[in-house]
Amino acid sequence: MAVKRKGKKKKKINYKSVSVGYVLRTKIAYILIAIAFLMLSIKTLMITLNKGDEYSKAALRTQSKRMETVSATRGQIWDRNGMVLAYNTKLYNIILDPSVMVKKGTSVIDSKKLDALCQLLRETMPDIVDVEEVREYMISNPSSKFYRYKKDLKEDQILAYAQAIKDRSDIPLKAVWFEDTFRREYPFGTFACDVIGSAKFDGGGELGIELYYNDLLTGTDGVEYQYVDGDNGTSIKKVEAVNGNNLALTIDYFIQSTAEKYVREYNEEYGSKATGVIVQNPKTGEIYAMVDYPNFDLNNIRDLSAVATPEEIAVMTDKDKEEALSARWKNFCISTVYEPGSVIKPFTVATGLDEKVLNTNMKFVCDGYEAVGGFNIHCDRTWGHGEETLEETIMNSCNDALMQIAAIEGKEMLSSYQALFGFGQKTGIDAIGEELGLIIPLEKMQDVDLATNSFGQSMNTTMIQVSTGFCSLINGGYYYQPYLLKSVFNYRGELIKEASPTLLRRTITQETSDTLREFLYHTVEGGTAGLAKVEGYTVGGKTGTAEKIPRGENRFVLSFIGFAPIEDPQVVVYVVVDEPGDPANDHSPSAKEISSKIMTDILPYLNVKKKEVATDD
Repeated sequence: MAVKRKGKKKKKINYKSVSVGYVLRTKIAYILIAIAFLMLSIKTLMITLNKGDEYSKAALRTQSKRMETVSATRGQIWDRNGMVLAYNTKLYNIILDPSVMVKKGTSVIDSKKLDALCQLLRETMPDIVDVEEVREYMISNPSSKFYRYKKDLKEDQILAYAQAIKDRSDIPLKAVWFEDTFRREYPFGTFACDVIGSAKFDGGGELGIELYYNDLLTGTDGVEYQYVDGDNGTSIKKVEAVNGNNLALTIDYFIQSTAEKYVREYNEEYGSKATGVIVQNPKTGEIYAMVDYPNFDLNNIRDLSAVATPEEIAVMTDKDKEEALSARWKNFCISTVYEPGSVIKPFTVATGLDEKVLNTNMKFVCDGYEAVGGFNIHCDRTWGHGEETLEETIMNSCNDALMQIAAIEGKEMLSSYQALFGFGQKTGIDAIGEELGLIIPLEKMQDVDLATNSFGQSMNTTMIQVSTGFCSLINGGYYYQPYLLKSVFNYRGELIKEASPTLLRRTITQETSDTLREFLYHTVEGGTAGLAKVEGYTVGGKTGTAEKIPRGENRFVLSFIGFAPIEDPQVVVYVVVDEPGDPANDHSPSAKEISSKIMTDILPYLNVKKKEVATDD
C-alpha cells in the first residue's frame, strides 16, 4: 500500500515580476552609460575648442622628419715639438633619399623631379655618378630615406653639384646630399709606423698609439635633426660634435728620422731579418725614437708587396694574408723576444758590486772555458784572456770571468736583481703588444743556467726591457717607466694633460752606477766597442752577440747599447740587428756603427757639449 509523504507546499514563482525588474535595471544602466558618453564628448569638444591647437602643435613637435649624424673629427698625433704625424682629410659620401622625390598623395617617384635631378647630376658629376643607376634605385626604392651611394669623394668632386642645387626649386634639396666623413692621413708614410699605428676606415684605432689611446683621440659625434615646429613649419636643431684630443708624443722627428736613415742605409747594403733601434732619455724614460725594419706604409698597411711577390700573394688564403700582415705589423722593439747576449754582462757585474761581493780590486783568470754542470762552456776567446781586472771582464766581454762572477753571487742574488732590472716582466710602456720575455725562476735555476745567464744566454728579453734597465745602470740606479705620450691637448689647443716621469724603483746605488759608467766608457775607448766612438764626445757602451737557437746554424743577433756623455748621460741608444746580412756575420760591426752614426748626428741636436780637450800652454 502506498504511503504519501508529508512536506511543505511548493511556492510558485512570479515570472512576470522578475522580467519587469530585469528590464528596468538594464534601461537604467544604458541611460547612465549614455550620460557618461555625452559628458565625455562635451569635455573633448571643450578641449578641442580651447586648447586643441596647443595640443596639436605639441604632437607635431614630436614628429622628427630627419636625423643626421654630425661626425666628430679624430684628434691629430704630433711629435714632441708639434710636427703633425697623423691628421684627417675631410671627404664626402653621396647619400640618396628617394622618399623626398615621391609624388604627393602617391607612393611613386615624381618623374619630372627625377628627370631634373638626373640631368643636373649628368651636368655636374658626369665622371662620378652613373645617372641611370641613380634613376633605377630611386624608382625601385621610393620609401628609402638613406642610401650611401658613393664614398670618400673630395670637395672638388662634389662642389659643382652642391652649388647648383641651391638654385633649383624643382629638385628637393635632400634628394642627393653629402655626408661628411674623414680619412686618416700619415704625411711621412713609414715614419715611426710601429709607434703611431693606424686607424680603421670607420675611424677607430687599429694599431700602435692610434689603438692604445683610441679613447683620447676619438671625439663624440653630434646630431642634427629636423622636426615640425609649433607653427607646422620645419625647424632644425643641432647638437655640436666634440672633436677628439690631439696627442703629442715623446718621439722627436729629427731623432727618429736620423735613426731610420741609418737603419735603412745598412739594410739597403747588407740586409737583415730585422733591425731595431731605441733612443731613450735615461733621466725620464721618454722614448725619443723607436725604429723597426722592415717597416710599412701607414697609408696602405695591408700592402704585402714588400714581403711577397704578386704570384705568392695570389695563392695566399685570407688566413695566410692575415698572418703575414700580423707579422709585418709586429713592433720588434717591444714584441720580439731574443737572447740578449753580452749586453747583460754589465748588469751581472753591477749586481755583485751593489751587494758588496765584488770590488774593483778583484782579479779573475780566463783560460778559455768553465766546466759547469757537466758542460764545458767556452769564452769567445777560446785560448783565454789570462788575468783580468773586474773592469777588464767587461772591456774584453769575457764569458769565462762572468761565469766566475755569477758563481760568487749565487742564484738567489742574480735572480733577485734580474727582477729589479725588469727582466721577465713588462715595463708598462704605453704601447700595444709588449711581451714579457722569459727568465728562469729561482726554484728551477740550475748551475748551468746561472753560468749562462751571466752573459745573456738561456734568457729572453725585449729591446725595451734591456734599454730601460740599462738606463737605471747609468743614471744612478733609478728605474723609470718608459713612455710614449708626452702631452694631451683638446681640440681648442688647450693643454689638458702633461705626462711626467714615473719612478718605479731603485735598482743600484749611485756608487755602483758611477763605477759602471767608467767601466763602459773604457769598453768603448779601449775594449770591444771601439767602433761606437763619437768624435768629440765621451761615449760608453757594451756590445752583444747571441747565437740563435738551434745553435750551430750560423744565425746571430748582434747588438750594441751605448750612452753619452759619461759625466751626465743624456741619451741611451740601443741597436739590435737580427741575422745581419754582411759577410762578417757574428763579428759584424753593424750595431756599433749604426749607433755611432746616430749619436754623431743627435748629440749636437740635443745640445750635448763636447768634451774639453786639454791643450799645451
